[in-house]
Parts: sequence; C-alpha cells; structure tokens
Amino acid sequence: MALKYRSEIDGLRAFAVLAVVVYHAEFVFAGMPVLSGGFIGVDVFFVISGYLITRLILSAIEKDKFSFLHFYERRARRILPALFVVMLASMPFAWIYMLPAAFKDYAWSILSSLGFVSNLYFAQGVVYADDFSTLKPFLHTWSLSVEEQFYLIFPVILIVLCHTVKRYLIPVMAVMFILSLQLAQYWSGTSPDTNFYLLPSRGWELIAGAILAKLELDKTNAREFKGRFILPALGLIIICLSFVFFTDDMKHPGYISLLPIIGTMLIIRYAGSSDITSRLLQ
Repeated sequence: MALKYRSEIDGLRAFAVLAVVVYHAEFVFAGMPVLSGGFIGVDVFFVISGYLITRLILSAIEKDKFSFLHFYERRARRILPALFVVMLASMPFAWIYMLPAAFKDYAWSILSSLGFVSNLYFAQGVVYADDFSTLKPFLHTWSLSVEEQFYLIFPVILIVLCHTVKRYLIPVMAVMFILSLQLAQYWSGTSPDTNFYLLPSRGWELIAGAILAKLELDKTNAREFKGRFILPALGLIIICLSFVFFTDDMKHPGYISLLPIIGTMLIIRYAGSSDITSRLLQ
C-alpha cells in the first residue's frame, strides 16, 4: 500500500512548532502572555510523529520488508545533520559568553543529546517553564530524545505483536495508551519534572498517533463519515484553545492533556481535501 503524502499534517506540524516558538519568545499583549499554552505544540507533534512513523513501520511489516538498519539509518539522516549544525553554530558563543559552570552544563547537554538521553539529563531538576531554563540552549532536545527512545522500543513491540496477536493490535495499543496516561496523571501530582520529560508518561501521546496509523492501514473509512468535515475544524479549535488557555501550572501531561491530543487525533483521522480546515492547513 503506497503511503499518501498528507500536506495538511505538515501544516499542523508547522502550526505546532510556531506555537512553541511563540511560547518561548514570551510575547505579551495587554499584560497577558501570548499563547501561554504554546508548549502544548510538543504534544501535538508527538501525536503526529507517532502516526507518521508507525504508518511507515506497519506498512513495511505488512510487506515483510521492515529493516531495523534501514529504519534507524533513515532516522539518523533526518535528525543528525540539523543537530550537528546547531551544535557547531552554538559552540563559539557558548565558549565566549558562558561561565565555566554553565559551559560544563552546556557540554553535558550536548553529550546527552547525541545519545538521545537529554530528557533524562534535564529531568534532574530542570523546570521547563522556569526562567533559568531559557539559559539552556539544548533544552529543546528533550522531546527529540523521547521520540528516539520510543522508536528504539516500539518497532520491536510492533513486530512481536504482528506475529502473535495481530488482530488485537489496536486493543493492545489502547491498553498501553491507558497505562501511560494513568502514570502521567499520577506523576503530575508526585513527580512533575519526571512526568514532563520521560517516555513512560509521554508514550501515550505517541501511541495515540500509532493507533490512528493502524486504523488507516486497516482501511476503516473514516473519511466517508457524513459529518466528518466538521471534525477537523473542531480539532483545530480545541488545539487553539489549549494554546491560549493552558498555563505552566497545570498538571501536565495528564488528563487535561487529553484535550489537545483528541483535537490532533480528529484532524489526522478526518482531515481530507474538501473541508476548510484541511485546505487552511495545506
């Protein structure tokens, strides 16, 4: 099955990245922060990533053409060049302007980024929304590390499931989704830093996209649903409201995070070429 390119998803991804950038720029209008919940763009991105990558993995497994070497080689070609450019561009400025202690922290953040474990490094006391976090140039790589850790484990899980309980793949993924979400909700009250940065409490967002990929490859006709044209619009409205009204002091990720995740799922599942929302994102 050929995988169709969906430009509306690229548009949604760009929208999510823009929200994160605006959030970190700390723009203020009439004394109020612009997009106080712009950090939710990362959650939107996780769902999109889970959908796109799982679609590729499952399609290759169905054709009996999946290769770990090819999969990770593609991931490396996609990620490492840009990561190396950012590292090389930032090093001279770090050397000139950072005090020794800060430069040491910067060096460790680079090393952890290269090993895709920077989320573990930053989980040791770095509050994402803290003013001090703006002085950590590689803080943004925490989400990249979460993704790469997920894609180190998830292909193995998919292969095992496809060769054992293939017909129950969606229910199994749904159980994984629920367990991860429950852990996120629990950690949001007990270990907020751990909850924000680590894969066990973020995995449900990627699995949400994975479930959508499986539904699509099973050719369930979501886009033939008569009222589907309003659902992408509803999804985009939910995401926009999350960007505007979510704040740093919310217990996130957790149950409250279901709102932007559901909004993203509605767009991925029901967007097509005829509705206004899809055309806007395209």
